[in-house]
Amino acid sequence: MSMERNELLPLRLNAEPSIFRGCSLSELMMLVTIGAVVLVPASIIICGLFGYLMMGVGIGLLLVIGWVVIGATVLQKLKRGRPLGFYQLRLRLWLEDCHLKKSPFIRHSRVWDVGRRVRP
Repeated sequence: MSMERNELLPLRLNAEPSIFRGCSLSELMMLVTIGAVVLVPASIIICGLFGYLMMGVGIGLLLVIGWVVIGATVLQKLKRGRPLGFYQLRLRLWLEDCHLKKSPFIRHSRVWDVGRRVRP
């Protein structure tokens, strides 16, 4: 067994296991939720306009499956060669740049003081 393989074992134990195309359960649930909230109602509305309301439900569920497969493939390519949690960090920083969500990260350079005074 090589030494490099032993160094990676703790990282693999602390991370969520990959379930489908390198995505963890939480990532897959995020993809399913986004797909169900957007695609199923849209397909029901579109098929309902043509008089096929229940067919819209079936088409919407098929679209969700396709969305999960395509989304998992995209996430797999985004995560390849990156450290653990890289794309989540990039997403949080992008949301902060768009002023949609505040992140706790310090993104500017300056002199910091710990607030302690030296007693003479």
